[in-house]
Amino acid sequence: MYIRLIRSVFILGLALFAPAGAVWCIQDQADTAEIAGSVAGPNGTRLPGATVIIRRTDTGAEVRVVSGNRGMYRASGLPGGNYEIRAELKGFEAKSIPDISVADGAVKEVNLDLAIATLHEIINVIGVSPQDSLEAARARESSGRDVGEALARNAGLWKLRKGGIATDVVMRGFQGEDLNVLIDGQRIYGACPNHMDPPAFHADFAEVDRIEIGKGPFDVKNQGSLGGIVNIVTTRPAEGLHAGANLALGGFGYVNPSATASYSRNGYSVLGGYSYRTSDPYTDGSGKRFTEYANFKPDLLDSSAFQANTAWTKVSAAPFANHLLQLAYTRQEADHVLYPYLQMDAVYDDTDRINFGYQIADVSGSVRSVRTQVYFSRVHHWMTDEYRVSSLNMPRSYSMGTLASTRALGGKFEADVAGVTLGLETYARDWFAATEMAGRAYKPQYSIPDVNVTTIGVYATATRQIREGLQLDFGARIDRAKSTADVTRADTDLYFAYNSTRSTSAKDVYPSGDMRLRYKNPLGFEIGAGLGHMVRLPDPRERYFGLRRMGSDWVGNPALAPSRNTGADFTGAFRRQALFLSSDLYFNHVANYIAVHGQQKVNPVPGVMNSGARSYRNVDARILGGEIQLEYLLTHRLFFSNDLSFVRGTQIEDVERSILADPLAEMPPITSRAGLRYDTGKFAAEVEGVFAGRQTRVNEELKEVETAGYGIMNLGVSTSFRNLSLRLGLNNVFDRYFIEHLSYQRDPFRSGARVPEPGRNLFFNVSFRY
Repeated sequence: MYIRLIRSVFILGLALFAPAGAVWCIQDQADTAEIAGSVAGPNGTRLPGATVIIRRTDTGAEVRVVSGNRGMYRASGLPGGNYEIRAELKGFEAKSIPDISVADGAVKEVNLDLAIATLHEIINVIGVSPQDSLEAARARESSGRDVGEALARNAGLWKLRKGGIATDVVMRGFQGEDLNVLIDGQRIYGACPNHMDPPAFHADFAEVDRIEIGKGPFDVKNQGSLGGIVNIVTTRPAEGLHAGANLALGGFGYVNPSATASYSRNGYSVLGGYSYRTSDPYTDGSGKRFTEYANFKPDLLDSSAFQANTAWTKVSAAPFANHLLQLAYTRQEADHVLYPYLQMDAVYDDTDRINFGYQIADVSGSVRSVRTQVYFSRVHHWMTDEYRVSSLNMPRSYSMGTLASTRALGGKFEADVAGVTLGLETYARDWFAATEMAGRAYKPQYSIPDVNVTTIGVYATATRQIREGLQLDFGARIDRAKSTADVTRADTDLYFAYNSTRSTSAKDVYPSGDMRLRYKNPLGFEIGAGLGHMVRLPDPRERYFGLRRMGSDWVGNPALAPSRNTGADFTGAFRRQALFLSSDLYFNHVANYIAVHGQQKVNPVPGVMNSGARSYRNVDARILGGEIQLEYLLTHRLFFSNDLSFVRGTQIEDVERSILADPLAEMPPITSRAGLRYDTGKFAAEVEGVFAGRQTRVNEELKEVETAGYGIMNLGVSTSFRNLSLRLGLNNVFDRYFIEHLSYQRDPFRSGARVPEPGRNLFFNVSFRY
C-alpha cells in the first residue's frame, strides 16, 4: 500500500509538472568537461536555490543549474572552451565571472560569492556568527504554517509546538529569551506571558525574502543574542512593475491566499501585500485531532485552529545621490488561535510594526557609509479558556483570562569608518498583563506589573585579512540596562514569600565580545574557531511575574542576574567540485542560566496560602553539541544531502544551593535529515527522511518524561513555467504517530498535554509572478 502511494505521488507529479523532454542528463557524455563549485553570501553563508548560468562565449549556448541545500552546483557534459558564469538569487546582487577556460576532460572549480543588494538593505543585522540562510522559495516548499516550522529544516534548529501555528524557534538548545528573533533588524516581542505569540509568528511567509541564521554567542550588533540570532528579511521591490499571487492549500483545511504588488523606478519604489491563513485542527498519525488532547468544548473540537490576516507596505526613495530612505508598516490580526499545550487560547492577537531606515553611502574618504534605523512595534493580546469546558457554568464566558500588551521603541546608528563598523543601539520595552480568575471573583492580578526595560549599548566590529586565506573577525560591546516594575501593581508580598526580596527595579552593566579566525586554502579546506561572550537580561516575566493560584503560585525572581554565555565554536569544511562536507562543534558555559524550578515558600506572608510555587533561579550550565552536514552532487541535476544535529545540556552541581547535576529541561534529541533531490531549475522532485532518537535525558524536578524516537518520509515535486510555479508535497507518508520532545515547561498556564505532530499531510502551492 505504501509503495503504491509513493509511486502514485511521483507519477502524478511527473505527469503534471515535468516539462516535455526532461531527462536525467543533458549531453552526450563524450563531452566530459565539467564546471562545479559553490554559491555563497556574506561571511561564507551557503546559498541554496541560486540559478547558475554557464554560457559558452563563442556560441552563446547556455546550461542552467541550481545550487543545492549547501550552495553547491555542478554542470557536467560540457564541451571544452571558454565560458561566462553568472549566479543569480533574489535579494542578492548577481555576479558574473567571464573568460573561464576549461579543456576537454577537465574539471574546473568556480566559486561565486554574492553580495547583499545593499542599496535596499539599510542595516546589516548579523555580525560574525556562523551563518546559514533559508531562502523564501525553499521555505515555501515545506508544509509549515509559519516561519518557526520552516526553520526546523535547518541543521541545529528545532521547533517547539503549542498548536497549529506560532511555533517557537529552538537553536542549539537555546530558545525564547535566550535567542534574538528580529524582523528586518527590528525587535518585536510577544505580549502573552505564555509565549503564545513568539516573534517569528508576527511575520507572514508572503512578506519574507530570506531568513538569516547566526548560531552561537557571536553577535555584538544586537543585545541579548545569548545563543544565537534569527533575522527575517522581508521582500523588497524589484525594478519596474511587478505583481504576484500565491495560493497554498493543505490537509486539515489549510488555506493561505496571498498577493503582492510593487513598482520601482529611478530610485523610488512602493510595495504592498496581503495574506490570509486559516486551518482546522490537524489530525495526528493515530487519527485524533489535536483538540482531543485538551479540554476543549465538544462543539469546538472541529472549529478553526487559527485565522490570521496580514497586510504590509513598504516605500523607499533616493532623495539625493547615494542616499536611501525606507519606511515599512505591517499590520497582523490573528483570531481564534487554539493552543492545546496551554490552559487558554488566543481570542485575538493584534500586531503593528513600523520600521524606518536611512542610509548615506560614500560619505567621505574614511567614512564609507552611515546608517540609521528607528522602529516601533506593539502587540495587543487577549486569551481566555472560553473554548474549554473549564469555562462552563461560570459567571462570565470564561473562568480565566489574561489581557496583555507590549510595546518596543528602538533604533540603531552605524558608521563604517576606516574599516571599522561603529554602532549604537538603544530600545525600550513596556510589558503589561492582567489576569482574571473566577476563583478570585475576577479580581485582576497584575501578573506582569507594567514593566519597563530600557537598554543602551555601543559596539564596534572589524575584519582583518592577516594573510591570503586567513581572516580575523572581532567585535566588542558594552550595555547599560534598567528594569522597573510599577510598584503599585507588583505583588511584592509574593516575591518576598518565595524569594526574600521586594525589589521592583534592577540596573545592569555588562560587556560582550567575540572573535573568529577563519582559514580557507585553495584545495577546498576551510577551518574556523571562534570565542564569544554574550549577555542577556532577565525578561520582565522572569523577574516580576506574580500570580496567586490554587495549589501552587507562579512568581518571578527580582534577584535574578543576567545570563552570561562564554562559548567556543570550531568549524571545518571541505568543498571540492561536487562534494561539500562540514562539521561544527560547540561548547557553551552559561553562568547564571535562568531555569524554571519548584520553589518552596521561605517567608510567611499573610494572604500567601500555598507552600510552593514555580519560579526562576540562576544556575550554571553547560550546553554542548555538534552538527555534520553533507551534500554530494551525483549529477549536475541530482543532489544527495544529509545532516545530523546533536545537543546536550546539563546543570552544573551546586551543593550549597541544592542544585543537582541534572539535565537541562527542554533539550531536543539527536536528529538527522537525509534527502535526494532532482532539480533542473524548472522542475524538481525530492524524497526526504527525517529521524530523531529517543530522548532519555529528562529533568526529573520538572517532571519531564522520556520521548520515543521516530522516522518519517516526505515527498515533493515542483515545476515552474514562465511566471507560474507549482508545488505538490506529501509529508509523513506513512502516517506515523510521533511527538517531538520539547515540553514547554516555562509557561504559567501549561495544560500538561503533549501535542503530537500532524499525520499524513498533502499540500499544494501555486504562485504567479508578473
